[in-house]
Amino acid sequence: MSTADHSLGLRERKKRATRDALAGAALRMAADRGIENVTVEAVTEAVGVSVRTFFNYFPCLEDAITRADRDNAERMRQAVLDAPEELSALSALREAIARELAHIERDHERWELQTAVLRRSPSLLPGFLAAQGADERALVAAVAERLGRDPDSDLRPRLLAHVAIAAVGAAVELWVASRPTRTFESIYREAFASLAAGLND
Repeated sequence: MSTADHSLGLRERKKRATRDALAGAALRMAADRGIENVTVEAVTEAVGVSVRTFFNYFPCLEDAITRADRDNAERMRQAVLDAPEELSALSALREAIARELAHIERDHERWELQTAVLRRSPSLLPGFLAAQGADERALVAAVAERLGRDPDSDLRPRLLAHVAIAAVGAAVELWVASRPTRTFESIYREAFASLAAGLND
């Protein structure tokens, strides 16, 4: 269990476990047979919950795959704003995103499955990209608020958020290619150290 999980109450941990189980089942089925051959009923039967429970967590089947956690953008936004004042905006982004990715070492299978699903069912790609875009916009707004700048007219919040996201993507790609010789955290920290060396805020 991650540090973030420990901070949650029992009820919230159970809800998160159910959501993760539903998303995982949907992802595995879509990777195996294609999203067009997966139903909500099949997913809920595999998890052992009702169809109604599924819709308590996701508005549709596609969202269970492309947007498994709808709260992460808000958590990251708040983490950026709550980060110690002495941290640079880039460092605040690094720590906020790191908290969301604390589980990645044990979720390598999920990353591979999601890649396989998007290749097999390209119709899901717009929804996946829209979810990523929502996360980016939340981070831009958080950095702008932290720096006291206007996200619509000032380049810096947007630049910081986008380079942080690019660093995460590069770290994930290298980690997938280099496992098990390197941990994700070591690559992630190296990526942000490289950024900080050339981008001070």
